[in-house]
Order: sequence, then structure tokens, then C-alpha cells
Amino acid sequence: MAKESRNQLTEKDVTKLGLRSIMYQTGFNFEKMQAGSFGWCMIPGLEKIYGKGNKEVAEAISTYGLDFINTEQHAASFLMGLVLSMEEGGNDRHLIRSLKTGLFGSLAGIGDAIFWFTLLPISGSIAASLSSQHLVLGPLFFFAFWVLMSLSSVLFVKAGYRLGSNAITMLTANAKALTRAAGILGVMVVGAMVPSYVSFAFPEELSLFGTVGVQSIFDSVMPNLLPALFVGLLYYIFKKKKVSIVVLILGIILFSILMALIGWM
Repeated sequence: MAKESRNQLTEKDVTKLGLRSIMYQTGFNFEKMQAGSFGWCMIPGLEKIYGKGNKEVAEAISTYGLDFINTEQHAASFLMGLVLSMEEGGNDRHLIRSLKTGLFGSLAGIGDAIFWFTLLPISGSIAASLSSQHLVLGPLFFFAFWVLMSLSSVLFVKAGYRLGSNAITMLTANAKALTRAAGILGVMVVGAMVPSYVSFAFPEELSLFGTVGVQSIFDSVMPNLLPALFVGLLYYIFKKKKVSIVVLILGIILFSILMALIGWM
């Protein structure tokens, strides 16, 4: 059982924890994944609560600080704030341990959906588009964007600290909605970028009955219809037919060579 706290964490203390959590991915091993990093990040907060050299700090770390954990970095920051809030409130450490173990998987799903499946491809696409125009702004944008995303760990620590144990109800009620919203946003943005990165068009001289251009038929239906259909076909083959990415790439190369040889591209 955690004892009553002697010191309360200040806004500055929580901010320091957020900055410390940016290094979360550096202490990785294949036995307990990110356990060492999680415990290391928690030490200053626990020392502020109980005082340096206090046995309560060691007991807290040994109870839940070095348990197996494998979650997304921002999700880990949120968990750190949540755990410190509960520790400060004198909650049972075995309850804290169970909460941490029970939440890190679902939080990883939310964090991955938002940051690595949505924001990463979007920011990468924008940076690639700028770079393709020989603008140094491309790599600078990508670097600056992910520096900001790293610093946003501070906000996640503060959110977890303020929510405390009430985070369980909030996350349970909104986890599916958050994940779905992030997925929809990612599909919309990446889909809108298809015409910029996928070139698929019939040559202007290819026509039906020598009068109507084949490409103009598709353009009259919807501009960039062919790239959209081509990407949709690839997605169907990948998702539904379980064809690997390598096979798809090789297939696209062979298809392009064939279409070029017969003069249709």
C-alpha cells in the first residue's frame, strides 16, 4: 500500500517528466521491452513525492516500474502521468500495476493509429511533395513537425496526471471512436494525395474509332479517375487477396513495361 504523499508535484515537475519521457524509446530490450525506460522516467517524480533515498521510491519502482510494457511513446507518457497521480493520491500499488498492465495495450492502439498510421504518412507525404520541388522546406518541415510531436509528450503526461484514475472510464468510452477517427482522417488525406503521386494516363493519340480520345473519356467522368481506380485495385489485391507488397511492386513494374511496349502508356 502506498503511503500518503509528503510532497505534491508542481506543474514544473510534471513538465520535466514529459520532457524526460521523450527519451522513452532509448531503453529497449527484448525481455521487458520498454520497462527500463518507464521506470527511469518515473524516478524524479517519485523522489519529489517521497524524497530522495526513501524506500517508498524503491518499492514503487520494484512493484510496477520495471514490469513488461510495450506501448507507443505518447501513450507511455500518458500512463506516466496517470501512475504518478495515483501514487500521489496514495492508491494501492498493486492496483496501479494492474491499471498500467491493462491499459498499455489499448493505448498503444490509439497512439499508433494517430501518430504512426496517420500523422507520419501525412507529414511524410507533404515533406516529399515539397522536396520533389527542390525546396529545402521539405526536410525542414518534416524535422520541425516531429520535434513538435516529441515535445507534445509533455501534454500527454499532464493529461494523464490530471485525469488520474478517472482515465479508465474516459478511455473505455472513447477508445474505439478515437481510433476510428484517426483512421478516417488518414484515409481522407492520403486519398487526396493520390493524384500527386500516382501517374496513370493513356497517351493522347490513343483513341476509339479514330475520333474520341480514350483518356478524355475518363477525364469527362472525373479528373484523375484512373489513378484513383488503380490505387483502389492495388488496395483490394493487398487487403483482400493477401498479396505481399514486394509482389505488388514487381507486378506494377512489369505492368508498366508491358503497357509502354504496346503504346498504351
